[in-house]
Amino acid sequence: MYAHVRAPCIYQTGASLLEVLIAMLVMSYGITGIALLMAATLQHSKTSVYQLVALQTATELAESMRANTEGFMADAYGKTDTYSSTRAAVTVPNCAVPTRCNSSEIANIDKAYFSNSLRLSLPGGDFQVLRNGSRADIWIMWMEPASPASMRWGTSQCRASAISADGEQPRCLYMRAAL
Repeated sequence: MYAHVRAPCIYQTGASLLEVLIAMLVMSYGITGIALLMAATLQHSKTSVYQLVALQTATELAESMRANTEGFMADAYGKTDTYSSTRAAVTVPNCAVPTRCNSSEIANIDKAYFSNSLRLSLPGGDFQVLRNGSRADIWIMWMEPASPASMRWGTSQCRASAISADGEQPRCLYMRAAL
C-alpha cells in the first residue's frame, strides 16, 4: 500500500500587515472622534457656566433696582454705552454724606459694583440697562473664548447699538424685569 503523505498546510493563521494597518486607521478615527467630543463638551460646559453667571448677575441687578425704585425711576441705572471687552475697572463712587446716600448715589454705586463684578466673573463682561416705563431691559454681555465656527452662538440677543464699530461681537443675555 501506498503511504499517503499529507502536504503541509499553506493557510495563513495570523493577521496580515494590511489588516493591522486598516484596524489602526479605524481605531485612530474613533479616538479622534472621542477627543473632539470631549473638547466640545468642555466648551459647552464653559458656555453654560457663563450663561449662569450672566443670569445671576442680571437677577441681582434687577433686585438692586427694585430696592432703589426712586433711583430707577429717575433713570440713574441707565447704562447704554457701546460694548468694549477691554474697558478698565470702574471706580466705585462715594456718597456726598457718608452716612446717608441719596437714590442716585446708590444707583451709581450699584452700577460700578456690577460693572466690576462682571469684569471679574466673565471674559470681557459688561452690561447695559434701558428703562422702559416701569420695566428694566437688562443685557449682560461677554466674549466667548475662541471656538470652532460650528459652536459659536452669535449675538441674537444683543442690542444693535451695543456692538462696537470695530467688530467685537459679544454674547448677550437679555432679561426684562418689572419693577
